[in-house]
Amino acid sequence: MSSDFLEEIERQLVAATESGLRRRRWRWPWLTRMRVPWRAPTVGVAVGVGAALAASALAASLTLPASHPKAQVASRLAGPRSFTTAGAVPAGFQPESFTAISEFTWWLLGMAPCGSHTCTAIAQTTDGGSTFTRIPAPRTATVSVRFADASDGYAYGRQLWSTHDDGKTWTQQRLGATIDELAIADDYVYALVLSHDRPSLMRSAVGADHWSTLGGLGRGYLSGLWVQGPTVIIQSGNRLMVSNDQGMHFIRVRGVLHAGDCGYDAVADPFAIWALCTTGMAPDDILLSTNSGNTFTTAAEVPNGPINAFAAASPSVAVASGQGWLYRTTNSGGRWIAAAAPSADWTYLGFTDATHGVALGNFGTGGHQDSRLYYTTDGGASYHYVPVGPT
Repeated sequence: MSSDFLEEIERQLVAATESGLRRRRWRWPWLTRMRVPWRAPTVGVAVGVGAALAASALAASLTLPASHPKAQVASRLAGPRSFTTAGAVPAGFQPESFTAISEFTWWLLGMAPCGSHTCTAIAQTTDGGSTFTRIPAPRTATVSVRFADASDGYAYGRQLWSTHDDGKTWTQQRLGATIDELAIADDYVYALVLSHDRPSLMRSAVGADHWSTLGGLGRGYLSGLWVQGPTVIIQSGNRLMVSNDQGMHFIRVRGVLHAGDCGYDAVADPFAIWALCTTGMAPDDILLSTNSGNTFTTAAEVPNGPINAFAAASPSVAVASGQGWLYRTTNSGGRWIAAAAPSADWTYLGFTDATHGVALGNFGTGGHQDSRLYYTTDGGASYHYVPVGPT
């Protein structure tokens, strides 16, 4: 065998391993683990029509793996392929990553068949999902997408690409590392950069592509990036760090006794921080802070887990997936009831405001899975299917 062939196999194994690590962190995009003196027991929530919670879904991620991994590996072997021109959404499009700048303007990045390969494609809607068109995608694969406004967007993962003309052209940003997480707020884009296992937090003004490294985070491993307005939240080792000046200065919040494998979500008005933390065994912890992270309370109930995805709509309303179903709380985790949504391997939940949000889920088993988009207009009480491309 040639050395080039062996090096390619090694690169794919490394990529698969790194992707798995990213999925585990992004499965919970919300807080920090804390040791609490008392823990309420897990409460199983009955499905609305009385069906037992027998369905079980494999854990996925908010960075969303492809629905057809074998096809995606074949695409990598032949080199990245993308739909780099505008047009109709291709048949067989499988959405993998979601971003929105308003109730009506969204982008979905995913994969679709193109000849004997699979190709990266980006679908866009400006009417709340009634119609979708395809915009050009960067020449890469295995990435997620975020847009700051109608022009400025970023595709990130093993590479970082930016566009400043709504995808008409994409430019690779050579930061020399994998981009583990990316978030945008207040005219800045923040990237959690992994280089030689030494993570750093970098920032650029939206549209400028001039990146600088932010300091003051200590030497701990960085994870759980979340931003809103001038507020930046990130986990550094076992510490929760918060900046209120766009990442220029960070302070360690006092309310976190121990940070671990957690993810964060927060809402701006009024400001509240939610956390979903894995404990290594059932149940997971769901935590809430309404005083900028100085103290956290533990949810009295937690849906049957493992919890694969989570999103907050307000300080009292949140949605979580558990064993294939979606559950909703309206009293800050005091009680969870089943949402009106089908059972699926839910891989992403998110809200654009207190009432509008989306869910991405994988339906089917084995090599016959389809990734589908669902939409809520009532704060997660119910979800309806949104077709993205030709069926």
